Amino acid sequence: MEYLLFGARCALAVTLAASAIGKLRAPGDFRRAVRDMDVVPDRLAGPVAGLVLAAETALILLVWLPGRLGAAAFAAAALLLAAFTAVLVVLIRRGSDASCACFGQSRTPVGAAHVVRNAALLTIAGLGAVAAAGGSGAALPPELPAALAAALAAVVTSALLISTDTLVGLFARPS
Repeated sequence: MEYLLFGARCALAVTLAASAIGKLRAPGDFRRAVRDMDVVPDRLAGPVAGLVLAAETALILLVWLPGRLGAAAFAAAALLLAAFTAVLVVLIRRGSDASCACFGQSRTPVGAAHVVRNAALLTIAGLGAVAAAGGSGAALPPELPAALAAALAAVVTSALLISTDTLVGLFARPS
């Protein structure tokens, strides 16, 4: 369980960090994306964008807390991801061509691949919550080679999840 917990911490921390950095590099793009999604009143687009960034940034650190605190952080991450997923589903059902700007600048309209990406992240958050609740909560597992293997798997997983828009473009049929 401690390697699963370590891997989940790494995967969520890397993915959330990439998301937060992308938003910080282009704050206007994410604010515009929130406005374009039309899920909150225009006057709340800026505050909602700021709250999303603050939540993501806090969770990067909070998932590393031991025991129940870490489990609660993973549960909070799952709630945030569930909210993101609900917005994506609403946009898809509306036939919206809005971009989520999840990792900064993006022109790719939300689609099924984004929901799949979020489902994978929700799974990671759920597994992390279970592992955190039942584990010792040590930041680094005892055997370094196994910890490095878990970290590598987490980073590769994160890279694939972060690259959703690129992968969708790569495998999309030419128009």
